[in-house]
Amino acid sequence: MILNRYIKEILKNLSGRVSGLARMVVTKLTQKQKKLVDDGKLVVGHNEKGEVIMPRYKCVTTHTARRSGITNHKYTLIQMKHVSGHKTQKTFMDYIKLFSDKIADEIDAIANGGKAEVF
Repeated sequence: MILNRYIKEILKNLSGRVSGLARMVVTKLTQKQKKLVDDGKLVVGHNEKGEVIMPRYKCVTTHTARRSGITNHKYTLIQMKHVSGHKTQKTFMDYIKLFSDKIADEIDAIANGGKAEVF
């Protein structure tokens, strides 16, 4: 998708000013990327465990933006599920990757008056 290439190019340009974008992160290659590696058209790095690593800006796609847009706001889970279009609660929870420590932080904040209800 051409939009994903534009996103990566913009973030690469920003990575000089936003250090987190240049940080090397563990990632998994898409089938297309694996073929490019096999054909010698894409070179990727590996960490000491042999996992593929690349700059964070190369990992961002329209899907990343969609997921971040849904989860980085203070919507209730029901509102997020509605906006994301997921049909089942399980699929939605897998999608947003809401871990138990995050849930505990949210409960603590609600109990201590830190913010409005999130759940």
